[in-house]
Amino acid sequence: MTTALFDQALTLAHQLTMGQKARLIATLAAELADTIPITAEADEAWVRLEAFRHDMESLGPDAPNFGAALDADRRTRQTTLEGEPHVHA
Repeated sequence: MTTALFDQALTLAHQLTMGQKARLIATLAAELADTIPITAEADEAWVRLEAFRHDMESLGPDAPNFGAALDADRRTRQTTLEGEPHVHA
């Protein structure tokens, strides 16, 4: 694809509604997914991710809650920078 053709396609895509853009992206993603070969490395990555997920589930309710840890870190940093009290607590 030439740069000019890509630029024309992008210009047209910018004129689409949000729903049409989502449909276009979904269509292109499905086409790409069908053409990308599954490699041994990609397969191994999925296996490792599944093993990690299983390990986290096996910890039960005491498993680390990364979202809560990030929120606590954000609050600590905000307090350090702004002092107490702050409006986003």
